[in-house]
Amino acid sequence: MSNKLAGCIGFLLVAVLVLPGYMAPNPGINVKFPKKVETTIQDKCYGCHSPEGRSQKAKDALMWDELENLNMAAQLGKFAAIQKVIHEGTMPPKGAVERNPTMKLSDQESAQMEKWASKMLRKTSRKMR
Repeated sequence: MSNKLAGCIGFLLVAVLVLPGYMAPNPGINVKFPKKVETTIQDKCYGCHSPEGRSQKAKDALMWDELENLNMAAQLGKFAAIQKVIHEGTMPPKGAVERNPTMKLSDQESAQMEKWASKMLRKTSRKMR
């Protein structure tokens, strides 16, 4: 076997067997929902962002049941997105609220959701350091 071939095989073995352990994504943090936040999610978010949801776009954006199973980087992105859409008032979408006015978040629900998402964002950021 030539040195060049042996070197290639050695590199491939390292790449396949060793590096994945070092490059594996950090497992996510334990996601906890305060009772009021959990109630809001169940009443106003889960209908679209769950396996039973009718909108594939909503499911692709966020699945509440899968949030805890994501790695830290993915969780960080989801918490930032949740905080952003709540802060901007774009969730629930206008069309959904027009069809079902009870889906609209109250000011208190929005504040609780945003505070929770912000807290989870900070917690995840600290763990990633």
